[in-house]
Parts: sequence; C-alpha cells; structure tokens
Amino acid sequence: MDLYAEHILEHHRHPRQKSPIANRTIEHTENNPACGDAITLELKIVKEMITDCGWGGSGCALSQAGISMLVEKLKQMPIEDAISLSPEDMRALLGVPLTTRRLQCAFLPLLTLRNVIRKWKGKPLQTWAELFEEDLA
Repeated sequence: MDLYAEHILEHHRHPRQKSPIANRTIEHTENNPACGDAITLELKIVKEMITDCGWGGSGCALSQAGISMLVEKLKQMPIEDAISLSPEDMRALLGVPLTTRRLQCAFLPLLTLRNVIRKWKGKPLQTWAELFEEDLA
C-alpha cells in the first residue's frame, strides 16, 4: 500500500492556503483523539457561498495534506455542496487505500469542514461515530 503517494507528500510539504484569512465568518477546530492531529478551518461565507478559506494545524501527512487538498476545492463552493461532501468524496480526493487505523487521519478534514458549517448554521456538531457510521453505509 502506498500510503504516502506523491500528491499527498506534495500537499504535506507545500500546503495550500495554510494561513489565517481576513474577515473570516466562522472558524472551528477538530482534533483526532487517536493521534493528536488538529485542524482549524476558517471560512468566509457570503450569500451561502464560501468565498475564502484558510486553515492551520499540525499532524501526520495524511490529515494535513487532506485539508490542503480539500480547501482547494472549497473556494466559490456553495455551503450546501460543501456540507454534502461525503467520506467517499474524501477517499477519492486522497486517492490512496485507507486502513482502519488511518481513517481518523483521513476524515479529520471532512469532520472539521462539516462542523465549521454546522457551527455557522447553529446546528449540533457531528461526532466521529456519526461520520464512521456514514462511511460504512
């Protein structure tokens, strides 16, 4: 298994949009309790559209490259499209086989995205268990 494919290493070495943004609308931090990875995602939202995003965090190549790849997709994406991204979409974005041990690393960017949007909407945050259940469906 090629866990650290070249595109993952490229995003880990040269992360995209890894910086705070001006005039953010909302931010949220999620952690991976299994290994200590952390991601803070900031969004600027105008008329139900993500107009800018930035992030910060630390952790393994998979979680940090994953958020770097994800934020590239988010700019100018409608909020409803962003919150509809699935675990399957995250797997496709990463493009490498995922073992059970690496799922939390791979899905930390997705959980962070979903929860920053839920927080903005005033909805309850999604749990790891709910995300994993969705992945198994």
